[in-house]
Amino acid sequence: MKNNFLRISAAFFALLMISTSCDKLEELADVMIDTEFEQSFSINLTVPTEPDSSAMFAETGSVDLNVGDVKDYVDKLKDLKVTKAKLIFTNYTGPATAEMSGQIDLGGGFMINIPATNMQNVFDNVQEVDLTPQAGAFNYMKDQLLAQKMISYTMNGKVSEVPVLADFKIVFTVEVTANPL
Repeated sequence: MKNNFLRISAAFFALLMISTSCDKLEELADVMIDTEFEQSFSINLTVPTEPDSSAMFAETGSVDLNVGDVKDYVDKLKDLKVTKAKLIFTNYTGPATAEMSGQIDLGGGFMINIPATNMQNVFDNVQEVDLTPQAGAFNYMKDQLLAQKMISYTMNGKVSEVPVLADFKIVFTVEVTANPL
């Protein structure tokens, strides 16, 4: 009777060790990827659309996990974290005092704010503008990216004066955890 108890206990202990080891092995196979998703935009605004001589514009973009560094792991995602959004001007021609501002509408009522930014200054000094997410916006992006593997957004912007010709990028920094097993 005592031998049966010891055998059953030993078998249970062995199964417990094997299952714990498998979890540890799977965890060791996790792949961590820090990457950026960028979308380029061009605006050519020559005529004011508002009474204060400013001009409004709207552009659409997306973050798609099926392209870039993550594409090989898109079906094996474990977790994802959006850590940063930024604006980078790659070309600018226009008034030295013109500012751009606006919001990136992610859907679901979530926005990322684009602060009033002097385009000439940012372009001339090769600066990046950190964009401020509304509370919960990055979590909403995470949920959409994990479920749909992409998210589309609309950028609603305003330029304080025209004419303006500008090329810029919106860049999202993302940390991805995937497991190829």
